[in-house]
Amino acid sequence: MKRVLGLIVGLVFLLAIGVPASAQSSTWEAAYFSNPSLLGPPTLILTENTPSHEWGAGSPDINIPVDNFSARWSTTAYVNAGTYQISVRADDGVRVLVDGVLYIDQFIPSPGNFYQVAVNLVAGNHTFVVEYFEAGGLAYLAYNFTQLGTNPPPGSGATATVTAYFLNVRSVPNAAAPILTRISRGETYAVVGRNAVNSWLQLNVNGIIGWVNSNYVTAYNLGGVPITDGSGGTYPTPVPPPPVGASVTVVTALLNVRNIPNPFSGQVLTRIGYGQSYSLIGRNADASWLQVNANGIIGWVNSSYVTAYNLGSVPITDPGTNPSPPPTSSAFGTVTAYFLNVRSLPNAYAPRLTIISRGQTYPVIGRTYDSSWVQINVNGVVGWVNRGWMGVTNLGSVPVTG
Repeated sequence: MKRVLGLIVGLVFLLAIGVPASAQSSTWEAAYFSNPSLLGPPTLILTENTPSHEWGAGSPDINIPVDNFSARWSTTAYVNAGTYQISVRADDGVRVLVDGVLYIDQFIPSPGNFYQVAVNLVAGNHTFVVEYFEAGGLAYLAYNFTQLGTNPPPGSGATATVTAYFLNVRSVPNAAAPILTRISRGETYAVVGRNAVNSWLQLNVNGIIGWVNSNYVTAYNLGGVPITDGSGGTYPTPVPPPPVGASVTVVTALLNVRNIPNPFSGQVLTRIGYGQSYSLIGRNADASWLQVNANGIIGWVNSSYVTAYNLGSVPITDPGTNPSPPPTSSAFGTVTAYFLNVRSLPNAYAPRLTIISRGQTYPVIGRTYDSSWVQINVNGVVGWVNRGWMGVTNLGSVPVTG
C-alpha cells in the first residue's frame, strides 16, 4: 500500500506542475548510469524534453537496473531577468545546479520529498543541471521551473497567420535558439510581443509563448504590440551557418564544451563523447580552441582533443590565443597515493596526461562542483586528479572549472 500511495503522490505532483516554463523548453541531454553515484561513463545518453519522469517499479531502459541507478540532465536555455522558482519531488535523491551553483542538494534516500528554492537570474543563457538517483522501490522525479510574479503577456488584438509549410517557434528571437514547437501553414495565433524592427514576433501558441521569424507569417494589427525582447530590439546576431565541410570528431572519452575558449574561467555548457562529430563554425587566432555547434549549443572545445576537418575555411571568431594558467594559487595539493594519474578531464576514463608520486606538491587551480576532482598544474601540464588521493589546502578559494 505504501508503494501505491507513493506512486499516486508522484503522479499527482507531475500532473499539478505540468511542463517546465517556456524559458526551459529546450531539449535536455540525459545521461543514465547503472550505479547510484553517477560514476564512470553513462550506460545510456538520450535527448529528452524534461527531467520529469515516472518509472514506477521499472527503470529508464532495459539496460538500466530497476534499483540503484542514477541520471544527469543538462541544458542551456535563455531566460529573462527575474526571480525563478525551482521545485522538485523525488524518490529518491536529487540535486539541482544553475550555472554550476548548487541550489538543491538532497542526494539522499527519500520516499518522494518535495524541495523548492527561489533563484535570481539575469537575462541571458544559463546552464541547468538536474541529478537524480534511485535506491529502491518506486522511482520518479518531478521538476518544475517557473518565473515568479509573472503571467503570459496579454492579448493585443494582433494576430499572425503562418505562410510557410512549417515554422519553428523558438525560445528567443534568434535562429539558433531552441525550438519550442512547430506550427503549420494557415494556422493563426495571437501576437503578444515583437522586437523593435518587427523581424521577430512573439506568439501565444496554445499556451506556449515563443518567437517566430516574421518573414514566414502574415501579421495584422501590429501597431499596439509591445516590444518584449528585453533589449530595446537589439539582439545577438544569429549564428552563421558552418563553413561547408568543416567539422570536428571527438578523440577523447568526454570533452567539455565551454562558453568561452578558456579552461580556467570558461563555463561548461555540455559534454560531448568519443567519436561524436559536430559542425565547426569558428576558431581562435591560433586554432588552439574551436567553436562548434553541439546539437544547437554553441561553444568552444580544446583542439587537442578533436580531429578537425577543413579547418582552413573556418573564420576566426575569437581574436585570442590559448590562455595560460593563472599565475599564482593559494591552494596546493600533496599526493598521498604511491602513484597518481593526472587526466585530461575529471573522469577516471579520461586520457592520462602524466603520473605524479607520493609527497609531490602542486598548485590547485580548479575543481569540480562537488570537489571530488581537482585541477592542478604539474610543471605546465594542466590536468585533473581524484581528490581522494591528494591532500588539498585552501580548497575553498579554488574556483569551479569543470
